[in-house]
Amino acid sequence: MLTKTQKPSVLYSTYRAEPLILQRYSQPNPIWPAPCKRPYLRGQTAQSRAKIASLHRANRQHRTTKRFRSNRHMNLKTNFAQGVAAIALLAPGLAWANDAPAADAAEADGVNNIVVTGARSAGRTVENSPAPIDVLPAETLRQANQASLLQALNDTLPSFNVPNMPSYGINTFIRAGQLRGLSSGHTLVLINGKRRHVTARLGVNDVGVAAVDLGLIPLSTIDRVEVLRDGASAIYGSDAIAGVINVITRKSSEGGELSARAGQYYQGGGWVQQYNAGAGVGIGDGGHLYVSGQYIDQKALFGDGDVPGNILFYFPRNAAGQQILPGGNASTAPTLPAGATPDPREASVDRHKIFGAAGGVPRAQVASFTADLGVPLGDAIELYGFGDYTHRKGRSPQHFRFPSRDQNVRAIWPDGFTPYSGIVENNFSALLGLRGDIGGGWNWDLSSGYGQDDIDTYVYDSISPSYGLNSKTDFFLGNYRYTAWTSNLDVHKSTEEGLFGFGTDWSLGAEFRRETYRRTAGEEQSWGYGGQPILDGPNAGKPISLSDSGSQADTGVRPEDAASDDRNSYALYAGLSLRPSDAATLDLAARYERYQRAGDVLTGRVSGRYELARGFAVRGTASTGFQAPALAALSFRQTGVTVNQTNHILSVSSPEAQALGARPLKPERSTNFSLGFVVQPLDTVNLSVDVYQVRVKDRISQIGAFRESTHPGSGVLVRAASPTFGPDDSISYLVNAGTTRTRGVDVVLDGKFDVGSGAIGWSLAGNYNKTKFLEIADTPAVLDRFNIVMISTATQAQILYRAPRLKGIGSVKWESGPFSAGLRGTYYGKINRSYTLTHPAGPNTIELVDVGKIFIADLEAGYEFSERLGLRVNVNNLFDTKPRQVPRNATSRWPFSSVAYVQDSPVNPLGGFYSATITYRW
Repeated sequence: MLTKTQKPSVLYSTYRAEPLILQRYSQPNPIWPAPCKRPYLRGQTAQSRAKIASLHRANRQHRTTKRFRSNRHMNLKTNFAQGVAAIALLAPGLAWANDAPAADAAEADGVNNIVVTGARSAGRTVENSPAPIDVLPAETLRQANQASLLQALNDTLPSFNVPNMPSYGINTFIRAGQLRGLSSGHTLVLINGKRRHVTARLGVNDVGVAAVDLGLIPLSTIDRVEVLRDGASAIYGSDAIAGVINVITRKSSEGGELSARAGQYYQGGGWVQQYNAGAGVGIGDGGHLYVSGQYIDQKALFGDGDVPGNILFYFPRNAAGQQILPGGNASTAPTLPAGATPDPREASVDRHKIFGAAGGVPRAQVASFTADLGVPLGDAIELYGFGDYTHRKGRSPQHFRFPSRDQNVRAIWPDGFTPYSGIVENNFSALLGLRGDIGGGWNWDLSSGYGQDDIDTYVYDSISPSYGLNSKTDFFLGNYRYTAWTSNLDVHKSTEEGLFGFGTDWSLGAEFRRETYRRTAGEEQSWGYGGQPILDGPNAGKPISLSDSGSQADTGVRPEDAASDDRNSYALYAGLSLRPSDAATLDLAARYERYQRAGDVLTGRVSGRYELARGFAVRGTASTGFQAPALAALSFRQTGVTVNQTNHILSVSSPEAQALGARPLKPERSTNFSLGFVVQPLDTVNLSVDVYQVRVKDRISQIGAFRESTHPGSGVLVRAASPTFGPDDSISYLVNAGTTRTRGVDVVLDGKFDVGSGAIGWSLAGNYNKTKFLEIADTPAVLDRFNIVMISTATQAQILYRAPRLKGIGSVKWESGPFSAGLRGTYYGKINRSYTLTHPAGPNTIELVDVGKIFIADLEAGYEFSERLGLRVNVNNLFDTKPRQVPRNATSRWPFSSVAYVQDSPVNPLGGFYSATITYRW
């Protein structure tokens, strides 16, 4: 938290010609040392001048403490001796950093802004933080030219990764990112320092994980985003294993902004429109209310071409003119058998269909509203609050279904059908709090917040074949709802002469959180079996397989899979920060947390920073952390259907799963170490390097699916577990799969220099990380004799290789008067994906294929017509780079696809995109 006598570090952004995307403060950068005069620069808007002036006034009004100053001109030997002492103080923390859990909290400021620092310390800035922090102002995020915060972070931070998702299914809309190559659930998300609720949908990006959907946080409400790239569970709570993302909302009491953005892809289509509006008003003496709204309308675009002429849509005819079964694979590539003739309709059928081979973007509409409130209640207390509501609707196509399939009712869909997955989502959060001073240098913060995510799922233009002519074509599949009510009480004291005579910060806090989760069943035809036989075609009169029950493409939630669950969690936490001198900082934190059905955990963290010489400092952290199993994971159960097969993912607490070896899920526990340095070789050049290691024990994943046909003998055990299971049903459930270790390094080099009447800012940043399994848990004894693997090769690959091995971002931006232009390049290194490959001779093999080593470039140019009106033009993926293609002998590739791009590559298969944004401010 900033003291009332210090300027927030975000103000530096007003005076720097920053790179196109990366506006970093992970090392000292005294562009504007405090105190100073007010350096209004050419091209600065009246709004920014007013904001800076108000901050100066606030600093003068609230200057109540005296900054501690010690002799900054010690000789190098003395500095080095203190550095050794600081490292010695860190050593005990390394010894007790065993497999322990995590925690939650944040920092709330009193007047201006807060900075995520990894410690509840007054006066902490990014420059003197013991941990690496990235600060991304709103303008930097806008320059990424993305509609969502999630994608903007991916384009901005090398350590953050968001795989491009397949262009079908509900998970097209609900996505999550990963920090430092770890699970998407290992990153804690805060709004103004308060915990954000997770999505109601389980398994987004990672098996068994419920992550925060950053795509639902509108860009229009953001003042800046602060990313702590370090484990901080002992400070912030469960989930902060990889780091913390803190979204700071706007808090203006005057002025406003309107903007409109429109764009499309090079190939035409995929048109997107985005409208933002926000305005602030003053309340009382020094209060504010800022409200904003955002609307996004995304049109669909898919890159698939025509179905080749040798692929049949309809049943071929024999010599007698009777319909017969096609050759080849009836589901994916029906062909003409020898001696048969094609149906006459083949000559006129529309062959342009969607198969997901070339990727695309689905139809989506997103409307959001946000508010941020701050009202002084006298001299010592402030009422504050913030909230948001987002409504999202979308339709995402699945693969086209040929009319000759038996999983069709040809009287309803005579030419086949393309089913669409649908989503209607309502996301809401609100928080109110009071904070103030209680005397003796202590201040307090009491808050309570509620968050809810409610998702209705559908499938449109589909069929439930076992209901015959009575089948519907649109189906409600079920509802998912998650809620979290979190209350915190924090007290804090900062003094310049505290423990041992050092500058000292004490912090204490308590938290209570109640979570609920509900999964309701879909309508009967979405999951049921109607009993109608195949109505026509060569197989007329034959029964439809039980595995083809329910709606095609997506089946509904069955009544036996519906669930309702809740749990409470409690936490007590404390922190101590010592400042022996201006050159040295030592932070200690501990947290005790209790989750229902996850037990008690105690986590700790020790971190320090020491400035060996002016402009050169070392820093390091050792911590333990944990992540409690997601509430949805504790009761998760799902029944799905693939071709002629029913797949069950059983709840770990169900009798069936326990009979098959399932055990209660344990929390994931982590041990984190990081060490780095920051250096300023020149006044305008900064370098930071941080190496890290994160060991995660009991990682949650999914046991390798097993069934009778793949693991002979297991079917007897499966049917004994439940008589409702079919003879060849596939079974799986969530497990604590083993222990992983992630090692990596973050490097940031940036600077600026003047050129004539303008300035150029540049940045080079990269992340390298590598994850490996140190241990894989033993297969349950009851399954061991069937050679069932604890975790499949494909699932291991998802954990180990989801993020690129190397990601680098270089950017440069030139500003001169009202004109600006920038260029950004992003390189993705090795990206392994697991494929089952066929071979002319011999069995299929599962192999890792490198689909990475991709470079893309983005271009931006802007012009400020006045202090109020501006225009920006962006081109993303300037050179129309496409992802690698799926190997031609991969079983997942459609047999007739001439183009089959890797769907979870970081690069969108649609290629280049351009847009224009106009902004009006007052």
